[in-house]
Amino acid sequence: MSRETVSRLERGALESLTFGSVSRVADSLGATPSIELRWHGERLDRLMDAAHARVQESAIGGLRAAGWRAEVEVSFNFYGDRGRYDALAYFPPTGTLLVVEVKIRIGDVQDMLGRLDVKTRLAPQAAHRLGWPKPSRVVPCLVIAEGTSARRVVAQHAALFARFSLQGHAARRWLAGPSDDHVSGILLFERLPNSRQRRQRRELPPSPDPNVQHG
Repeated sequence: MSRETVSRLERGALESLTFGSVSRVADSLGATPSIELRWHGERLDRLMDAAHARVQESAIGGLRAAGWRAEVEVSFNFYGDRGRYDALAYFPPTGTLLVVEVKIRIGDVQDMLGRLDVKTRLAPQAAHRLGWPKPSRVVPCLVIAEGTSARRVVAQHAALFARFSLQGHAARRWLAGPSDDHVSGILLFERLPNSRQRRQRRELPPSPDPNVQHG
């Protein structure tokens, strides 16, 4: 590297430097360069976490309003497979167990679907630990934040996402009252709710207890 390049780097004048140049200088010092993205002063990872929570809250609020019992952030560790469910939901009338996976963006499609397969396989054991009855069926549900990029990825990998037999309006109708029809999976695009919608979700009553008899 030229002395001029190193001098610009030392002064913080990075506009004319490539990341490759910065990386080579860092390598010579035994250092690792790191880039941190911020938006309106906030770190991008924090914004992603907040967006994930908003989509998760909106999706679970809708399920509870439809009569599903739902628990969020359920951890598991079975036979060496460990992780966390964004949510597990149970519909008592049909014994349906829903494995909810929330995604703000789609990275490695095959890895994402593979992890969801593992979670779906282990879901009955996680539900048992919650004290729920043995499910009659387990249905994976992928909830993706609405966006043109995400829809483009799904369209490009249509064969992989075909495993989700119900999508869009058909999926929402089924979730409002699950039938006994065979459903291999649910795929939904969920818009980020605004502050008023989030407040309404928080005001929803808790999931009803099917063991309580009402007159």
